[in-house]
Amino acid sequence: MARAPFTPDPLPLSNEQIDPLFFLKELIEAHKKIAQYQVLLQNTKLPSHLLLNPVMLNEAVQSTKIEGTQVTLDEVLEVETHSRKNNKDVQEVLNYYHALRESMDRLSILPISTRLFKSMHLTLMSNGVRGSNRSPGEYRKIQNFIGPEGCTMETATFIPPQPQSVDNYMNNLEIYINDPQDKLDELIRIAIVHAQFETIHPFLDGNGRIGRILIPLYLFNKKVIDYPNFFLSEALERDKHKYYRYLNDTRYKGDWNQWIQFFLEAIIHQADKNIKLINDVNELYDRDLDLAQSLINSSGIKKLVDAIFQKPIFTVPTISLSSELSEATCRRYLSTLEANRIVFSDGKQRFKTYYYYSLLDKLR
Repeated sequence: MARAPFTPDPLPLSNEQIDPLFFLKELIEAHKKIAQYQVLLQNTKLPSHLLLNPVMLNEAVQSTKIEGTQVTLDEVLEVETHSRKNNKDVQEVLNYYHALRESMDRLSILPISTRLFKSMHLTLMSNGVRGSNRSPGEYRKIQNFIGPEGCTMETATFIPPQPQSVDNYMNNLEIYINDPQDKLDELIRIAIVHAQFETIHPFLDGNGRIGRILIPLYLFNKKVIDYPNFFLSEALERDKHKYYRYLNDTRYKGDWNQWIQFFLEAIIHQADKNIKLINDVNELYDRDLDLAQSLINSSGIKKLVDAIFQKPIFTVPTISLSSELSEATCRRYLSTLEANRIVFSDGKQRFKTYYYYSLLDKLR
C-alpha cells in the first residue's frame, strides 16, 4: 500500500464509477423503510419530540463507542440528571449530543458548510475531553494517518490528503452537498458524502463523529426525513470492521458500489430497529399512561408520564422542571408509581434517583 498521502477524486464521481443496478434492491428497500418510519413518527401516540432526547443520547453513546469510548446510556443519563459525577468519557458523549443538537438548530440559518463543520467540531472538542488540544474548530495543518493504536505512518491503513489540500477538498465537498450536479438518489449521495468526508479527514481528531452527525443533517436538509433524527452509528458500530474496510476500498480499489450497498444495508437495518422502537414505545406509552391514570386521578399525571419518557433516569428536581409540576406533586405521584413497580429508585433518603426501566430496556 502506498505511503504517500491519498489524493481523492473530486465530486461528483463519474458515471463509470457507480453502477446503480448493483445496489438497486437495497436502494428501493431503504426508501420503503424510511418512508414507513416517517409515517410512524408522524402518527405516534407519544409526542415524537419527547422521545428525541433519549434517542439522541443513545446515538451519542453509539457514535463515541466506535471511537473506543466505553460508556453506557444509563451512565450518561445519570450524569445529565446530576446523580453521577461526570468524567471525560461521559463528557465526550455529552459533547457529541450538544454538537448534534446545535447543528440541528443552526441548519435553519446555515447551509451544510465549512462554517457548520467547524462549529460542530469546536463543541465536540470542548470541556477538556480527549483531543481538546488538537486544534478544535479548525481544519488540520499537519499530516495525519489512520490505523491500529500505536501504528506509524509506515504501518497505517490510510493516509489522508496533505494538509495544504484540505481546504480545496472540503470546498469541493461543500459544493457537491449543496449543488451536486449529478442524477443520483439522495441516499446514494449521502453514502458518497460520508465516505468523502472521512477520506479527507479534515480535522486532527473527531472526524468519524462529525461525519456521522452529517448523515441525519444531510437527509433532513434534502427533505428525505422530516426531522434530523435518523442515526446510523448503531448500525455502523455493529459492523465497524466491515465499515472501515469498505471505506478503504473506495480509496484504494475505487469500489464505490460495495460501499454504497453496505451503507444502504445499514439504513435498512437501522430503519427496522427504529420502526420496532416506535411500535414498542407506543404500546408502552399506552399501557403505562392508562395504568398511571387509573392509580392517580389527576390531569397532571400525563405531564409526569410524558416527562419520564423524555428523561427515563431522573431526580425529583429534574422531572419537576420537565413536567412543569411542583416537586411536592412529583414526589406524591412518584411514590404511587414506585409502589406499583412502574418506576424504581435507588432507595436513597436524599437526592433519590428514579429509573424507568421499561423504556431504558427498549433504548439500550
